[in-house]
Amino acid sequence: MTVDPSTMGRPELRALLAIWEARRDGADLPRKVRFAPVDVSEFMANMLFVEVSDSGPRFRYREVGVELTRIYGRDVTDRYLDQMPVLFRRFAEPAYREVLATRDATYGSFRFVRNWWIATYERLMLPLAGDDGVIVEVAVAIYPRFTPRGPGRRRRDA
Repeated sequence: MTVDPSTMGRPELRALLAIWEARRDGADLPRKVRFAPVDVSEFMANMLFVEVSDSGPRFRYREVGVELTRIYGRDVTDRYLDQMPVLFRRFAEPAYREVLATRDATYGSFRFVRNWWIATYERLMLPLAGDDGVIVEVAVAIYPRFTPRGPGRRRRDA
């Protein structure tokens, strides 16, 4: 495993990584049937389950948590990554391709500024395999925090 849990700020991400590791059962990757949304229901509000098709590959948002839908401002369930806005694709596509290339969990902490808000988020990406060992889905957990810019502003967790 290349992800060091001690680098994660959110305990939810450490817990998800531990579940994913336990579901590997000594295999390279856990099978999709061993890591389903029902298995991680307490984290689902901040998760995406993204199907990987072998054509391209192409990525489809199969399950999208309610908190992420609220943050995105729309439900992206059943949409393909290539149907998403350019800025969204610019961040997401390289991350999905990295997971496919490394065949391992990936973690990152990111920060960007938009209008009067500073957004920081942590993202954990967990590849899931089919019976043949090929990655067929990526479980993604995203925990954002938005901070208003300017003096005297208080932080609010999303």
